[in-house]
Amino acid sequence: MSARIYACEVPVRSRHDVVVVGGGTAGVAAAVAAARGGARTMLIEAQGLLGGTMTAGLVTPIGAATTRGGRRFGGILWELLDRVEALAREHLGAAGEPHSAPHHMAEALRALAAGAGVEVLLRTALVDAERAGDRVERLLVHNKGGLAWVEGGCFIDASGDADLLRAVGEATVLGSEPGVFDQLVRGGYAEVHEGGGAYQGYASSGCLQPVTLFFTMGGVEVERAMALNNRRLTYADVGLTRADFLRLPYANTPGFEVGAGDELPLPQGRVLVTRTPRPGVVAVNMSRITGVDGSDPDQLSRAEMAARAQVMALVDLLRRCIPGFAQAWLAEIAPSLGVRETHRLVGRTVLSGSAVIACAAHPEAVAQGSYMIDIHDPQGRRKAIGGELRGECYDIPYGCLLPRTVSNLLAAGRCISVDHVAHSSTRIQGTCLLTGQAAGTAAALCCVRGCAPADLPVAALQQRLRADGVTLHPH
Repeated sequence: MSARIYACEVPVRSRHDVVVVGGGTAGVAAAVAAARGGARTMLIEAQGLLGGTMTAGLVTPIGAATTRGGRRFGGILWELLDRVEALAREHLGAAGEPHSAPHHMAEALRALAAGAGVEVLLRTALVDAERAGDRVERLLVHNKGGLAWVEGGCFIDASGDADLLRAVGEATVLGSEPGVFDQLVRGGYAEVHEGGGAYQGYASSGCLQPVTLFFTMGGVEVERAMALNNRRLTYADVGLTRADFLRLPYANTPGFEVGAGDELPLPQGRVLVTRTPRPGVVAVNMSRITGVDGSDPDQLSRAEMAARAQVMALVDLLRRCIPGFAQAWLAEIAPSLGVRETHRLVGRTVLSGSAVIACAAHPEAVAQGSYMIDIHDPQGRRKAIGGELRGECYDIPYGCLLPRTVSNLLAAGRCISVDHVAHSSTRIQGTCLLTGQAAGTAAALCCVRGCAPADLPVAALQQRLRADGVTLHPH
């Protein structure tokens, strides 16, 4: 089929001081911080609600909200968590995990954005961007009203997939870089060595963590269900034989491939459920589709379809085999697939996995993280590659938010400038909220000072973040 040229007159919809692309965890924090800093702010989101994986993806609970020792990171992150807990206690009784309430999370995010005066534009997709010299001038977006231009003074890419960064020609990397395996070995993670040289595939770049579709189940005897949680299981553990499993209709379908040993074939290699505030309801994180580039529409569509088939098989297997699930039912399947990793910025600073593992301090820190190295196996069903950090938390320097060639653009959330190993920790929702607040605060300060983000004194940004409740240092 030959290409066709389609021409139309595209109106300018509006102009804002700060325009944020992506209304997930990082994007909401960025927009709220920018608006509170006095910037006229627009938040553009492709779905019909805010929160991304935290709401539409049903991904719970919220990780990396504190240091490993329990000190809160503060800021918008904890303002949000406190709001959600209050809503959960009022409406759900908050038995179990009070923050694992996606629908209440969506309401808390809406209220935060509305209270800050953010103009939210839902069901709107970024199509392209116009760049002049070293500046982004405007974004081409599409929604039910058709195509439109949105102009801005400063822009923040919180899309997760670096959509805006790529649209304006900034350097990004997709998946892993060469040398990742060696970096993990140097980090001393024993799990890496299990199974011999299975991860020498990391010698080539582009390995991507698998995608997952969360779902919830009700009618669960939660305490019984937890007995086998987060464990590798054998057929005998669940009262099956290998022959019994082979008779199931989903045996040897993707994720349920039967091996020669006695390990129960599961897409993620384990039963993995978490409590919610609702009695008898758990969130299930057990589907896994490998080899998917979540920024490719064809691959993403195929993965969505395959993941839904996996969910139905997992519901049957849980009910059939796992104690506590015999009378359980499927309550909800996330409307949005959970994508862990696609494109990341190659920015002025690239945070390394080695720095994250060592919990390194940095004088230009604008956010902190504390989640373990958690690389969901790009090549199979291992639980994860990695392990705990070597300290309380690590610093994320301001340069991780700064592109190299565009002067009025910042990154936040999953697409900040880190390597594959570091990304397995920085991608966690709590950390994304913190980098989002840092990016939004920086954008607002730049509007007030009339400077580019790269020229903003980091000390001034750190001072404002601390004033707004974010804890930076000590380790």
